[in-house]
Amino acid sequence: MTMTDSATRASEEQDLDALLVRAAVGDCDAFGEFYDATAPQIYAVLLSMTGVASTADTLLENIYVEAWERMRGRSAPPCPGREWMSSIAHRHATAHL
Repeated sequence: MTMTDSATRASEEQDLDALLVRAAVGDCDAFGEFYDATAPQIYAVLLSMTGVASTADTLLENIYVEAWERMRGRSAPPCPGREWMSSIAHRHATAHL
């Protein structure tokens, strides 16, 4: 990874966090953009943990509903957005196993 890659990654993470801040005040479009940017990675984690596509689909939906509800009224996500979603995904998948 080059310094440019690292800077790009940091910028992408900031953009994701900015989307969550907008979502916290009810911006559904911002949350949709956040979903589009993060759901493929989160789904891959869920599928690798559960091994069942239908289970991963259901968990993915529940995870983003939880995230939407937990972001309301916050000024920022509790940690970088992608990391936060990964931790929620791991918790849901582990509880389901």
